[in-house]
Amino acid sequence: MKIRKVKRYDRRGIVKDILIEFRDSIIFEVFWNILMFIPRILFRLIKNLFN
Repeated sequence: MKIRKVKRYDRRGIVKDILIEFRDSIIFEVFWNILMFIPRILFRLIKNLFN
């Protein structure tokens, strides 16, 4: 019967998790800004057409 050693936190794992979190948050921010940009442009276009 083998005794498994409990793996301690690996620094590369923590750094990798942080980098993944940054990447995901940047992707979300870019997507969200593009999504919010479209209604603003449409609103300005409609506003300028009727002025």
